[in-house]
Amino acid sequence: MLESVEAVEAALAILGHSSQRMAVGPDPVALSVELRGTKADVLVNLFEGHHGTGAGESQVAGLLELIGVPFTGTGSEGLALVRDKARTKWLLSGAGLPTPAFQLVATDEPVDAGRFESALAAGPLIVKPAHEDASLGIGQASVVTERTSLALQIGEVRRRYGPVLVEQFIAGREFNVGIIALPEAQLLPLAEIEFPNDGRVPWNVVTYDAKWDPASVEYDAGTPARCPADAAPELAAEIQRISLAAFRLAGCRDYARVDLRVDSAGRVYILEINANPDISPSAGLARAIRVSGLGYDGFVGGLVGTARRRS
Repeated sequence: MLESVEAVEAALAILGHSSQRMAVGPDPVALSVELRGTKADVLVNLFEGHHGTGAGESQVAGLLELIGVPFTGTGSEGLALVRDKARTKWLLSGAGLPTPAFQLVATDEPVDAGRFESALAAGPLIVKPAHEDASLGIGQASVVTERTSLALQIGEVRRRYGPVLVEQFIAGREFNVGIIALPEAQLLPLAEIEFPNDGRVPWNVVTYDAKWDPASVEYDAGTPARCPADAAPELAAEIQRISLAAFRLAGCRDYARVDLRVDSAGRVYILEINANPDISPSAGLARAIRVSGLGYDGFVGGLVGTARRRS
């Protein structure tokens, strides 16, 4: 997070803007008072949640909307939607956009392993928190192939994160598409996750450890992204078409990233929509921006300009 803050501050300085940091604590009244006193033209919203979870992300955006402070990124409704993975997937399915088959398990719902028999018969399942991002709650044990490990994983995820998504695991290539809309939507170059495939990890998934724990085998094995991806033109066009439709359907604004998988038959599935993804210079979105030729400073300038015009 601090990397993003420092990079945005540097870009704003290069563009001739002055900036000041505003911390977001757990007290909404204190935040409201500070926001009402600000003389800023635009607030660059980099808030992602409290205490290592996404809690409060959409509510802070809603507070900005109520007070009338112009801010960058997706609004409160879009942020609330994409954080609710089951609701997002129901919306995608209803709009005819492909997403893996899934079931939602509520926090206090009795778990009958027999409920998942037909899903397990179709192939491995992946168990994930229904309301988190940044790979929280995702590990190698998240992919299950039989009833006992499925029940254990549901229990563990529910204990730590609440409602659980049990989703068909799509074995295949994983892509992500960055989209910026400053203001017109622009598709950034396609990126593909390069899994190690050297036997060090059993499943090709981007886990929490692979992203954030330098001491882990998964982090050492690596899940780098190739950008631009080496994809056939027809496949790339279909991935981009579906990603842009998902961006618009979810009500994303300014910038977002759509994660997808492609199975062995070439079928494309949306895994999730990430509104306001990490924009630090080392993150995937910034990499795609550089490859596109826009440049990081140009991106930040576009964010600020678009937010000002919205106001």
